[in-house]
Amino acid sequence: MGLGYKSTDSTGDIPVWQGTGKDIQLAQGGFLFEKGGLADGTIIKAGTPMVFNETTRKAMFLATGKVVENAAADAVSYKVAKDHTLKVGDNFAAKPQGAAYPITVIDKSHIDYDLVTVGTTIGAVTANSLVFASSTTGAANSSFGAVNGLLYRDQKIDDGESCSVVIRGTVYARRVPYSKELETALPRIIYSQSF
Repeated sequence: MGLGYKSTDSTGDIPVWQGTGKDIQLAQGGFLFEKGGLADGTIIKAGTPMVFNETTRKAMFLATGKVVENAAADAVSYKVAKDHTLKVGDNFAAKPQGAAYPITVIDKSHIDYDLVTVGTTIGAVTANSLVFASSTTGAANSSFGAVNGLLYRDQKIDDGESCSVVIRGTVYARRVPYSKELETALPRIIYSQSF
């Protein structure tokens, strides 16, 4: 049997992790990377929040995005940066224990953003805020679910892909989906404000 090679796709972005080796602790063993309903070939960036299960050996990313323009209290459409991982049907939310309602339409026709529409407003959201796919829905019930780590490397969505999940380490906060609420959900991750 010969040696096999496998290409790895990347966004080419600057690193999100500070330190190497012993500075970064991974969950033991690899995990089957669940596709999350996105198209094959989509790249999920390092530092994306993850939910992994050590019994099933599966890991799923938390779909996230960033709002690029203030939205009013009665808004039902939100301008989200192009690199989001949200999809129609996800429960769109901007903070835990806040409103979360299903996405009905994602209009990708704009050059600088996607217009994400929900059937019921989630209220005012300020520019640069994290938005995410809540594991629950309702007026005051949104949740990050069981997020318990961050994706170690950029990951391509495809059948049979495996991934590594960081459970302890330091990330550059400006280079990952970030909010104070997410920082609280991952107490063993340090969010550095360095560039």
